[in-house]
Amino acid sequence: MHSITATELAKSLSETINSVKASGQSLLITRGGKPVAILSPPPKQGLTVDELVEVLSNMPRLGDDAASFAEDVRLARSNDSNHFQP
Repeated sequence: MHSITATELAKSLSETINSVKASGQSLLITRGGKPVAILSPPPKQGLTVDELVEVLSNMPRLGDDAASFAEDVRLARSNDSNHFQP
């Protein structure tokens, strides 16, 4: 993990935040040579395309049950009084 002193961070806060965001890497902040904090990018939301492909490829296939499942979903949606139907 890369590090930066608190003084250097104060002088280049905006640039450093942009760098952490772009790289996705955390940054150790030191004061007096000792670690005091870590600046990290926020957790990723959702899935990457590769992760989505993996999830979808591992899902069970409905096969002959697909039409029955679609009808069950349609009935459930029609029974939901809060659901907007175009």
